[in-house]
Amino acid sequence: MTTSTRRILRIGPLYPRPTLTRAVRHSADIVPDSLPAPSRPLSSKRARTYLLPIATDFIVLSIVCSVTRIDRPAQFAAIIVAILALTGAYHPHLTLSVLDTLPRLALASTLAAMGTAVILTPNGTLVGAVKLAAVTLFALVLSRNATNAVERYFRRRLRGGRRTVIIGGGPVAKILANSMVAEPSCGLQLIGLLDDSLLAETAHNGNVPITPLRGNLCEYLTTHHIDTAVLAFPHAVDGAIIHALRECDRIDCEIFAVPRLWELTAVTGDMEHIGAVPLKKFRRAAHRSFLWRVKLWMGRVLSAAMLVALAPTLLAIAVAVYFSDRSAPVLFRQKRVGLDDRIFELLKFRTMNPASDHESATHWCIAHDARIGRLGRILRATSLDELPQLWNVIRGDMTLVGPRPERPHFVDKFRATVPNYAARHRVPTGITGWAAVNGLRGDTSIGNRTRFDNYYIENWSMWFDVKVLLLTAVAVIKLGGK
Repeated sequence: MTTSTRRILRIGPLYPRPTLTRAVRHSADIVPDSLPAPSRPLSSKRARTYLLPIATDFIVLSIVCSVTRIDRPAQFAAIIVAILALTGAYHPHLTLSVLDTLPRLALASTLAAMGTAVILTPNGTLVGAVKLAAVTLFALVLSRNATNAVERYFRRRLRGGRRTVIIGGGPVAKILANSMVAEPSCGLQLIGLLDDSLLAETAHNGNVPITPLRGNLCEYLTTHHIDTAVLAFPHAVDGAIIHALRECDRIDCEIFAVPRLWELTAVTGDMEHIGAVPLKKFRRAAHRSFLWRVKLWMGRVLSAAMLVALAPTLLAIAVAVYFSDRSAPVLFRQKRVGLDDRIFELLKFRTMNPASDHESATHWCIAHDARIGRLGRILRATSLDELPQLWNVIRGDMTLVGPRPERPHFVDKFRATVPNYAARHRVPTGITGWAAVNGLRGDTSIGNRTRFDNYYIENWSMWFDVKVLLLTAVAVIKLGGK
């Protein structure tokens, strides 16, 4: 870990939110943090923010549909709620305002009502669909007003706010701190401010206390039950901040950041705001989601199916490799580094003349390596030598799409010389990947590979995997491998 990385991970004592004033008090007036940790984890609070509007929408929609004599009101309500959930209409917001969400709510309710009318009343008229859309919007507005009122009560009266720290000690952090205290309905319970300023031990900015960072940020957030962290231009280099945040991938903590040039930034899409300060939310790491588990199991199922379907091809390649050099094994086995730096044995069809174990583990192969035979060049060009790795996927060593695995010797070397290289091992390695389909394989830049791999991890989706697999198929068909 670099010196700059260690600096951002220093953490000191934090302080509770002032209760006697609407401004953040002078550091001399604040006693050390004595607030008890919340009795419920953040996941239960998230469950409340999702389940409350869903249940309220279903009940209100059912009642309004019954009063307006719409057939099968419960079924209508269930389908509409399901469609709204799929469109992200139940995404929780820091600022509770029906007017802010009304345009999106109107569009979602109209589409949901039209779809519901087609499913349950295929012979209905356009007038009936419009009526249903109007009734749906009316019911949703009533429901959201009720839901927001209940949520405000929890946030204000029952201390249901999320324990929050601001990472930063400058003017923007001061504005944010004052806004959090002045607007308890945002649901953020300010615990304190953290910064890496060299003067943090003794200085403060106006009436905002600056507490120096010491220790490991991830461990501190976990130990002190911090639910939300807001980045507000701390005194640290971006690389150190990125490293610290990636270490927090596995904990249940929401991360927001004030965008650069925030005075010129419009609040759009999934952005939030506290007072007049826009916030960009870092989405929960995709590889910690339920869909990622679906990806892994789908990969195993597809790999098993491909092994069966490609059995004749695999047999033909195995026979060809065997007769190309009967003195060497058909399969090449080599130790590679996978998820969380675990070592596993990777399988490939042999494409090179046998080498010593030391040479195999430490020698970097290039495209025109003299040890590669004629058959080996064909197998490498078409990536057919990688097919035995389908068994690695079935065993759980790898997945279909992910960063390509590397040998331990080179992992240690690249970890010390290539920024963010270690972050590739947050996910299982893959047979193909975003870097590979962009031509970054073999004797190419490790820095570029790392950037492409981390881009894939940060932006992963099911469609991203489909896209990579399609591009891989096109490359194989065109013999585009190198």
